[in-house]
Amino acid sequence: MIINLINRINSKEFKDAIELGDRNSKTLGFLPYVAFEKYAKQGQLIGAFEKSSNELLGYLLYRVSYSRVTIVHLCINEKRRKNKTAFKLVDYLKKNTKQYDGIKLSCRNDYGIDQVWEKFNFVPIKEKAGRSKKGLPLTIWWFPHYQNNLLTQISEYEQNNKIVAVIDMNIFLDIKEEREEESLALKSDWLLTEAILFFTREIHNEINKAKTSEVRKSSRALLNYFKELPFKDEDEFIKTLKELKIKFPLKQKNDKSDLNHIAYSITGGAQFFITRDDEIIKNSKFFNKYNLTVCRPSDFITHLDENMQVSKYKPQALIGTSINSKRVSTENIDFFTKTFLKPSERKSHFQKTVRDSLSQPNEFELITISKKDLLLAFVIFDRRSEKKMKIPVFRFLNSSLRFTLTKHLLFKTILTSINEGRTCIEITEKHLEDDIKNSIQEARFIKLNNSWQKVNLKGVLDIKTLTSTINQDSNTKNVFAKIDVTLQNAGDYNEFIKKYNYERYLSPLKIKDLDIPSYIVPIKPHWAEQLFNDNSNEKLALFEPEYELLLNRENVYYRSAFPKILDSPARIFWYSSENKSTKVKGAIIASSYVDEVFIDKPKKLFKQFENLGVYKWKDISKTAGKKDKIMAFVFSDTELLKTPISLKNICDIFDVLENKKFMIVAPTKIKTETYIAIYKQGMNL
Repeated sequence: MIINLINRINSKEFKDAIELGDRNSKTLGFLPYVAFEKYAKQGQLIGAFEKSSNELLGYLLYRVSYSRVTIVHLCINEKRRKNKTAFKLVDYLKKNTKQYDGIKLSCRNDYGIDQVWEKFNFVPIKEKAGRSKKGLPLTIWWFPHYQNNLLTQISEYEQNNKIVAVIDMNIFLDIKEEREEESLALKSDWLLTEAILFFTREIHNEINKAKTSEVRKSSRALLNYFKELPFKDEDEFIKTLKELKIKFPLKQKNDKSDLNHIAYSITGGAQFFITRDDEIIKNSKFFNKYNLTVCRPSDFITHLDENMQVSKYKPQALIGTSINSKRVSTENIDFFTKTFLKPSERKSHFQKTVRDSLSQPNEFELITISKKDLLLAFVIFDRRSEKKMKIPVFRFLNSSLRFTLTKHLLFKTILTSINEGRTCIEITEKHLEDDIKNSIQEARFIKLNNSWQKVNLKGVLDIKTLTSTINQDSNTKNVFAKIDVTLQNAGDYNEFIKKYNYERYLSPLKIKDLDIPSYIVPIKPHWAEQLFNDNSNEKLALFEPEYELLLNRENVYYRSAFPKILDSPARIFWYSSENKSTKVKGAIIASSYVDEVFIDKPKKLFKQFENLGVYKWKDISKTAGKKDKIMAFVFSDTELLKTPISLKNICDIFDVLENKKFMIVAPTKIKTETYIAIYKQGMNL
């Protein structure tokens, strides 16, 4: 069998396709000759042919609307319907339309061929009335193309800050029908701050098996409470499903759906699969090789509750607390080495590292962090290299502030390195736990041989000059090459993603020919003070006094949901408006990146970001007023401008570059040229 386009309207193949379609018009619906002609000329008529005789076995006709492909006809010769002709036509369409969001089709419910579309990995997403005289219902089937870009993945914020868990059909029905208390606990508000519950696309097939349209409709409505796990790779899904079927041979009808759920969870990147299926739970250890934890709802909730005590990210807990840093001295070296010694580590070796560092006080800095009398962390900084800061010891004890301190210390280290004119940070600690490694990766360090490295470049460069500059510096050349490999392995290595990631990995560098949305965001002086300055009496003085400013790498800001001007990812400047009490006029004071923009009900967003930022419910309620929805956007990697840009300077820049007056009551989009000009002036470049 061969698959070819039918695009010559005078050909025998084209005439055979029309004849085959006319013979089956009762089920397909009548399509006029001019429509066949139009689709053929556009290359949207595909034929399957017997290789030896060139006999037409079947055809597929489709159209493209916006970013979606719709199958109009899939027609197979009545005598050739058991040789996978339909499968091969659809497979050809899948492979040749990956640039679109996905493929859609409509099929009458009374045809009884749902299993056909399921085999093709389509899922039923909704129903509608058909165009027949009786208005017989149609089911809409959907196959998504996974676009490996910033918009279709599980978001970076979700991956870095939330636990990604999938629920199976039984758990879904538990919640819908309000049965099984342990499943209903998954609806708790507090859970939203720690985890995101997903369903897999297999749930659409299970919902479609309900006996009445009312039940199907109500189930689909409840899906809005959860999120659908991205469907990334059909080939990987099929491969994983085959592996699961070897371990779990199909015995009952439901077994097929159970394994589909798990295969989708594994290939979609879920961390947990929540089920009450005793057979699956009994074999839960089998799924460890896929980095998937299978558990009951009660076990999952217990895990979250325990996890909250040690890994909750609480930036605000650092402000105004009794946390302090202290240099290690020779008097207590035995105590510190005993406290921070790793189980697999020789005490003499660790002690030698500490003693050697202590012996060079001008080049090494040994810091412990504690809260009152409770030790939290121990870090050593090696400044022997003029351009590189090394960190041979980077250790954190279990505490409620473990992740917060890790994230904060990494960000402080980057700021310190930049202020000291160092272009590279290298973490050489050999005994890093997995959660610490995750935090290091989130801070955009690159694993290179046996260390983690972060390159910091100042200035504004175009991509060509950047590449040339990097290749001349032996310290950064290898890191840059590894960044390139990392981005290529992630897929969809287009020019925007490449430049955007270069800028984030090499911060505070700005790439002048990166075409990314840029905005000026107004902020009241009170909130600017809260978000960007720490005026508390007790500061987390991790380094020298001049680095006392406490900035969290990641934060959240709330504003009115409309007009929805902001997009992500984006660069932003913060414009602090006029302070009437001090009579200080407005100025641009800082820059950040917008990572995610969320619009939802105020209480839901507050619960979601309760542990990120400085806002209380009363502040968010005041911002929302009587409106139903509010905007929250997550921003990160904030830089304070060395020279704030005054209102007069902003007006002058707008007059020249934007060709308009500067007036700001909501986020204002600006040209990349304008952003670069303001940034260079503010950073004295």
